[in-house]
Amino acid sequence: MRGRIHMANYYEEDEEPVKKKSKNSYEKKLAKLKSQLENHKGEWLTIEACQEYYNRAQALPPNGCQDIGERRRLRIELQEKYGIAEIEAINIVKGFHFQEYVQKYDNIRELRIPSEPSIPDRQYITIIQNEGYSFEEKD
Repeated sequence: MRGRIHMANYYEEDEEPVKKKSKNSYEKKLAKLKSQLENHKGEWLTIEACQEYYNRAQALPPNGCQDIGERRRLRIELQEKYGIAEIEAINIVKGFHFQEYVQKYDNIRELRIPSEPSIPDRQYITIIQNEGYSFEEKD
């Protein structure tokens, strides 16, 4: 039955069906964090480390932020030292998402499961629209 939605796995909330959480989703998330903790190689990422690598990248001659030459060596050094993914290292060298990546690795180190947002996105948008805000493009 590929491609069909089984309504037994959903319950109605407001107008849209919402997926039920499995009983062992907490255990699955915890097991994933434990696995990531065991497989982590290198030091733990910090805001200061992100800032240091970003500053070092800024000191390099401009090359259109391409991942070549000295910038590539810097990215690889960051990846190997902190055991992070390639895209994370690229973004850090470019100055993006420091806090998100540090939080991700802090959660792994502390075996802390991130909490879900208290207001689902669709409800948040409805609240904002009810307060008079619009998401339409203006000329």
